[in-house]
Amino acid sequence: MQAVDFAKKSIEEADQAGHAAVRELQGGELKVWNGCKGDVSQNAIILYTKAFEACSKLLVLDKLAFQLGWFKTFWRRNYDALMVKSLFDNVIGKVDNVREWLDALRKGALQRSSSSKDEKSSDLSFFQNAGEHNEQDTVDEIINAVFFDEVEREVIRNDPLVRLLISNPPGFYDFTIVSAMGVITEGKLGLELAAAFVRLQKERGVNVVRADTGTARSLEYNAGKIQEAIQVALQDKKPYGLLGYSQGCANALTAESMLIAGTPLQQECSKYLVCRQLLFSAANGSMHGVALNIKIPKLIFMCEEAFKYHQGYFSRAFIRFVLETLNDMMDSSVFQKFLGGAQSLLPEGCRAFWREAQHKIDVPTCVLRGVLEEHTTPESLEMVSYLLTKQSGSELHDSQVHVYDAVGHPKYLKNRNGAIMQSCDMGGSIQRTHHWSPLQDEVENLSTTKDDANFIFHCAKDRHIFPWVDVNARFGVIKYAIGANGILTRDKSS
Repeated sequence: MQAVDFAKKSIEEADQAGHAAVRELQGGELKVWNGCKGDVSQNAIILYTKAFEACSKLLVLDKLAFQLGWFKTFWRRNYDALMVKSLFDNVIGKVDNVREWLDALRKGALQRSSSSKDEKSSDLSFFQNAGEHNEQDTVDEIINAVFFDEVEREVIRNDPLVRLLISNPPGFYDFTIVSAMGVITEGKLGLELAAAFVRLQKERGVNVVRADTGTARSLEYNAGKIQEAIQVALQDKKPYGLLGYSQGCANALTAESMLIAGTPLQQECSKYLVCRQLLFSAANGSMHGVALNIKIPKLIFMCEEAFKYHQGYFSRAFIRFVLETLNDMMDSSVFQKFLGGAQSLLPEGCRAFWREAQHKIDVPTCVLRGVLEEHTTPESLEMVSYLLTKQSGSELHDSQVHVYDAVGHPKYLKNRNGAIMQSCDMGGSIQRTHHWSPLQDEVENLSTTKDDANFIFHCAKDRHIFPWVDVNARFGVIKYAIGANGILTRDKSS
């Protein structure tokens, strides 16, 4: 209890100093830091650092402490703050096309907003001219452009953790990522988030092992491939985290479940798992799957009626040829594999997955969710987006999954494992983005002139992984690598 009280008191003291620092930052010349903050801000950063350390020590004493309500709130605040920090760093560092993407995002957000125009809102190249603006204005514009929900925007905007742009100490992490991408993927040859992975390895020494998952394959098949990737990652005996994208989330969670329920060697592999990140998770299925359950019987009935009508116009030989061709197609290996992959998107498949699953209770799960708007919708996803809106009656989706489904725990089945996953779900604020946000080179052939003008696929890629890795490192879930003579290697004693 003393460790809990000390951590809560440290957070309270840091927040008090943080609000004072925000008043300093917004009160005059100190709005422009130029790498040097005022005394009040420096004091707040020191107190927040002590709060991080207090929470980390609490997790050493009780590995489930992050599930406490106040801890989860503080974790979520830090995750959102590091999300803003990642975008801010991308703007200042001119990483990829982040400045142009944010300007396009900001323009669309301003067009949808009913707020009055001011001098800043009339500047359509705000981020491209970021050097002419102070840090706090840049932070404000990032929040307004990126985050979808107005209530969440207000909370993030008023949080001192966000305003202070606190970085983690420099150094390499003792950590490896095992990634599992979406339903359509090239597996270990995939290019999803490739540039961000390179930057993460350079800045934090984190390697990424891509699982060789297949396109539209079953959960069990892809989970087996993820287990193979985990074995590769564990050759250095480093702790690892699971990074899932879309259906890859269900694949990764299935792999974790199979490890826990497997042989002693598999169970040993599960002990090195320390955190999860779910990007636009389809682990709770999709309304597209629910709609297919209704559409497929209707399609079969319509085909039967059409065939009966045309039966009198064609010869028996031609009819037999058509039926044999359809049978051969449905009996083919490709079609059967496709059915196995589609099963996880259907309600029955999701219920079976969550009913049998078992997951580690001491592994925090972060999520990234998105909602489409007119200015963030790729033209190649417009029909799919309108279809999902029509089928579900809700526009709160990313064209594939709804925000209330893209969470880190089961939504439509209650059991002990579901309660465990809900206690580990740390959440994440909803962003203005689409389901294909992690993709770029893979969808280059689908990108239109409008998409290119809005930098739809040339968005900030770092935000999908950097905040997740950094927030776990901030609270000691991911350890720093420690070595001599400034060379950062794995800490053998951890």
